[in-house]
Amino acid sequence: MKRARCLAAAAAAVVPSLLVAALGSAATAAPLPDPKPPVPHCVTPSDGDLNELFDVKDRIIGPAPCRETYAKAKWVRIAPGWGTAPSAAEAVYPAGYTPERPDPIDDFDSKFVSATYIHDLGTPQEQRFTYKKSRVLRTGLFGPDGRPYSIAISPPFKALDLGTHTTIVLFTLKAQHCDGLGTVEEENCLPAGTFEYTGNAPFEVVPKPTG
Repeated sequence: MKRARCLAAAAAAVVPSLLVAALGSAATAAPLPDPKPPVPHCVTPSDGDLNELFDVKDRIIGPAPCRETYAKAKWVRIAPGWGTAPSAAEAVYPAGYTPERPDPIDDFDSKFVSATYIHDLGTPQEQRFTYKKSRVLRTGLFGPDGRPYSIAISPPFKALDLGTHTTIVLFTLKAQHCDGLGTVEEENCLPAGTFEYTGNAPFEVVPKPTG
């Protein structure tokens, strides 16, 4: 009986010792590598890090410095933001134009219907995606100059094949909108209906770096 008790006591003493040793090893072990390293961010001289600014986790295709994505990786299309005069009191418009909402940015947001994204326009690989305002339009934003703006950011798109591709963005508005920043209709207004908001931008899909 004494021998059995001694063996039991010895075992009880060994278990905590093993736990302490194991915990100590875990505490000092090197952290495991991240299986999904973050994608390269879209950084522009004027706007800074767009991924951080708009909380986008995928690769951004948009401004000229951001025209490359990786094979087998999802990506997001960003169109230039639409800025307006800060308020109705500061707004000026082309002759004959009357906004439906007093503040120009509210007028734009209320007239925005959808954004259409066309990849590889005019090729056998052409794809079209149309998303309603609630899926793409970010509002309540302000630029460095203090002016309000809204921006359309697509949901993530599936990866495309390696090589050169193009992407163009169309907007649909339910009525004409003018930004309140000038009186030249061609420069300060967007038409009713569906129209090209961006050019047909080329971009590259390249192999993902290894190592």
